[in-house]
Amino acid sequence: MRIHTLAALAATAILIPTAGRLDGQAIAQATVPLLVEGNRPFIELTFHKPDGSVRKARFLIDTGGGGFLITEPLARDIGLHWGPTMREEGAEFAVIDAPPETDVGNFRLNLNPQRTLVVIGASSTLSPAAPGHADGTIPGHVLAQYDVVFDYPAGKFTIADPGTMPHRGVQLPMTVGPRSGFPRTEIVVDGKTYGLLIDTGASFTMVSEVVLKAWGASHPDWPRYTGAYGDAATLGGQTLETMFLPGALWGSLQLAKFGVVSQHEGVFERYMSGMMAAPIIGSLAGNVLKFYRIELDYADQRLYISEGGK
Repeated sequence: MRIHTLAALAATAILIPTAGRLDGQAIAQATVPLLVEGNRPFIELTFHKPDGSVRKARFLIDTGGGGFLITEPLARDIGLHWGPTMREEGAEFAVIDAPPETDVGNFRLNLNPQRTLVVIGASSTLSPAAPGHADGTIPGHVLAQYDVVFDYPAGKFTIADPGTMPHRGVQLPMTVGPRSGFPRTEIVVDGKTYGLLIDTGASFTMVSEVVLKAWGASHPDWPRYTGAYGDAATLGGQTLETMFLPGALWGSLQLAKFGVVSQHEGVFERYMSGMMAAPIIGSLAGNVLKFYRIELDYADQRLYISEGGK
């Protein structure tokens, strides 16, 4: 279940970054275990219930997600209240009355109540085809208030107030959608540069059908399959074709052979590009990201990439 369009919900309410807090004490950053299943990253959040107890829950971290999503069973367990429901992309949602106190480790998240939603009737925010379970989703507009590090090889996730962490790795520009918080990067394939959404919530890299067809016409030797092939089957949604590229350049890093799937023309060129700071033709997802330590410095719009252990 990927609800990108929820980025437009109450989009006029933009959060101002604030320090994470726990029991009144300012916390500059926190590092917690990062679990990767089906190429997707998950962490444990701590919710503070009205009776003073806490509830742990497993959340997908989705840089390309639009709303802070909470499944109905979790929402009821932590004592949330919500108003009328709405339907979008076959799912039912409700906006909560007040955001729950939510921590990553000992770092308090700043949540916008107008963009925190209960997924009615759902026990997981993942699609049925995806492995694993998620009690909810942390989206782009929440992450964009902070510096965040997805250290896939080390199995660690770090969240910090802007400007409080030293940077490491290859530095690249990373424009950020002002309302969605969606981060953008570029890769070079066959000598041409392509803009992509950095999409941790997707298991497999995606491109427009126009791009995949052009690559196929120029390189009939690149393996190509109708529909979802191999690990791409966990992506969910509408997959037209699967292709395996011999490699690409991501800044100065040489990406090894990786797969992409195609989506209908316009999904990225028009629809998703409207939520970005600059146009895109696809999204760079978990099948590529999982080999790297990736730091997203949203405030300075910089991306830092390093290989495992470096």
